[in-house]
Amino acid sequence: MSGHEPHEGHYECSDVMYRIYEYLDGEMDSGDMQLVARHLQECGPCLAEHDLDAALKALVRRSCHEEAPAELRIQVVHRITMVRRELDD
Repeated sequence: MSGHEPHEGHYECSDVMYRIYEYLDGEMDSGDMQLVARHLQECGPCLAEHDLDAALKALVRRSCHEEAPAELRIQVVHRITMVRRELDD
């Protein structure tokens, strides 16, 4: 992913927020998981965002008894990414 690779062995806040759902879903390789985990230990604002996203995922998981179609999931993740990019600018 161009522009979203670790910088000198660590992730920056924008990198972590860009990939937070990959982290929460366990879709990163172990090296990236460790870099994000280390960043979250050191960065209160990112940890707060992580906790909010994790709570939201848990609420949806408890409330929904069926899986969303893959296409819908892709659209939702894409929209979240676009909103975050707009907020970063």
